[in-house]
Amino acid sequence: MDQSKFFEALFDTKILKVLRLFYNNKEKRFYLREISKLAEVSLTSTFRIINRLTELQIIRQLNISRFKLYKLDSNEMVDMLEPIIKEEQSVTVKFIELVKDTPGIHRIIQHGKESDSKSNVLVIGEGIPADEIKKMAAVIKDNYNFNITYLTLTEEQYNQMVAMGLYSGEKKILYQISRQK
Repeated sequence: MDQSKFFEALFDTKILKVLRLFYNNKEKRFYLREISKLAEVSLTSTFRIINRLTELQIIRQLNISRFKLYKLDSNEMVDMLEPIIKEEQSVTVKFIELVKDTPGIHRIIQHGKESDSKSNVLVIGEGIPADEIKKMAAVIKDNYNFNITYLTLTEEQYNQMVAMGLYSGEKKILYQISRQK
């Protein structure tokens, strides 16, 4: 059993979800409702957890006008908990961070499950520079000994392939541009 699964079995998963949100976004400040939504914990439970973590000086409450914001505190206890609580990004997420700002990309979908050594992704959009994606996949291979098998498709090609049943099975949207009008 890996360390993450062990702590989930040992401790309240709601507390771990809230703590991981803060440890994975160390400098960010959150509203209570935002914490609840992002951690996927009910508002009532989030309120209880935040109060307890504030008492323990793990979370710091910031009062700005009549609003309350919460941020990870900076002290010895917080530093000690970090290696236990903080989730490491998967290598696929690191790849997404590299490629997401490439012109033309609308969506990135993981097809199937990520293994210890590879991940299959579909990069969907218009006019995507395939050479750029290839270079970034090579960076991931060199740095992490991890293979990103990717395919660049237009929206139309992707929709046709899905209609033909070529991409059935487990799919997970890893990145999608927000369409603001």
